[in-house]
Amino acid sequence: MKKIVWISFGIALILVNAIAEIGEYFTGIEIHMFLRIAIIVGITMGSFVLGGASVLINTMDKEKPLAGTVRDTLGADRKKS
Repeated sequence: MKKIVWISFGIALILVNAIAEIGEYFTGIEIHMFLRIAIIVGITMGSFVLGGASVLINTMDKEKPLAGTVRDTLGADRKKS
């Protein structure tokens, strides 16, 4: 998951700054550095959440349910001896 976050951070850093510079060149409107940083952090946090969800879903697919009877359960399905 660290790779996902670092790659998205690098891509966001390059793309946001490139888009801001190109936009400033053609329109003359400057995007302040604080707004650029906020957009980069937002994209990175979004990828962190989506990457974490993806890892959790992949982990859930690998889990196997218990087969047979379980003797050490504390729930209502435990027989009273």
